[in-house]
Amino acid sequence: MDVVIAHGRRIVSTDVRALTEEKVGRLGRLCPGLDRAEVHFSEERNPRIADKECCEVIIVGHGRSIRARAAAPVPLVAVDLVVEKLEHQLEKTKGRIVGRTHPRRRPANSVSVLRERVRTA
Repeated sequence: MDVVIAHGRRIVSTDVRALTEEKVGRLGRLCPGLDRAEVHFSEERNPRIADKECCEVIIVGHGRSIRARAAAPVPLVAVDLVVEKLEHQLEKTKGRIVGRTHPRRRPANSVSVLRERVRTA
């Protein structure tokens, strides 16, 4: 998965950039086929807001776009929160994709077993 880190008004340090690429890159293992992930960092300007550092991740793949946003006092904590949210969303998405391509069917021999039980009863 290609991870692109974009920033708005604030400059992201190299340490935060490297850890973000690593953590978001790991999400590609949960649901193969994801093409690209965009990470946006921003800072809230309101002094009343305690969680100033915002992180937003948009993942595109399988004809879907998955988005999560979190805020925290420190950028790395915001990244951790976003990764947790995305893990949950990707598990749900993978379940939908697999459920569509692999429908649940009863095995052919179970139908014959049921018929025999009805005959003997």
